[in-house]
Amino acid sequence: MSLYRGTGTGAVSARVAGSETAFATTSLFVPVGDVNGDRCADVFVRVGGDLRAYRPGCGKVVTASSPYTLVGSGWGQYDQLTSPGDVNGDGYVDLVARQASTGDVYFYAGTATHAVKARVRIAADWKLYKRVVGAGDLNGDGRGDLLGVDAAGVLWRYYGTATGGVAPRVKVGGGWGVYSALVGVGDLSGDGRADLLARTTDGKLYRYSSTGTGLYGGRVLIGTGGWNGFKGLF
Repeated sequence: MSLYRGTGTGAVSARVAGSETAFATTSLFVPVGDVNGDRCADVFVRVGGDLRAYRPGCGKVVTASSPYTLVGSGWGQYDQLTSPGDVNGDGYVDLVARQASTGDVYFYAGTATHAVKARVRIAADWKLYKRVVGAGDLNGDGRGDLLGVDAAGVLWRYYGTATGGVAPRVKVGGGWGVYSALVGVGDLSGDGRADLLARTTDGKLYRYSSTGTGLYGGRVLIGTGGWNGFKGLF
């Protein structure tokens, strides 16, 4: 596990490597920002079928020995977990999960204690998407949004709604199949808008800056190689 801090100019700092207990390779990580108001970023991690909320502390690399709260069990049924940010406007970051067997997508409203409220189904059969990505607020309405990449490499946008659901999808563009990982990372460039990082199969890292209109500007290379050494980005 390693940490790369944003520079505020659209790039990332030098690598800060973790030095404590590592997670199992099957663990799934979901960045959620500051859940409990301590001004430090938190991370949800699925370990086996359990979902845990880890609080590594400001500027620290999350490890298996970081403090955590058990959110719940039964999360092994989902093959995609992501956080769009605060979708329903209650001030807490939310979770979205796709059920592996059906492709159905569920919304979990967040709380101040890292717990989540009962799930609500917001979409049926999203198996067409290779990955589902929480993108943050892409259009400036204060609600978190979702992205989906289909098997043809087309990127689709779903705006979040006040009920935690999503509006009808809109095509963002094609050619996204070249990326082995996509992650919404918040504001890297200091313009107040949520950005997207994309990793190519040969290990290059690109930044896409949000325009604030639901689209992204042209990609910018911020890592020239070696990023395919990581199992995932979060």
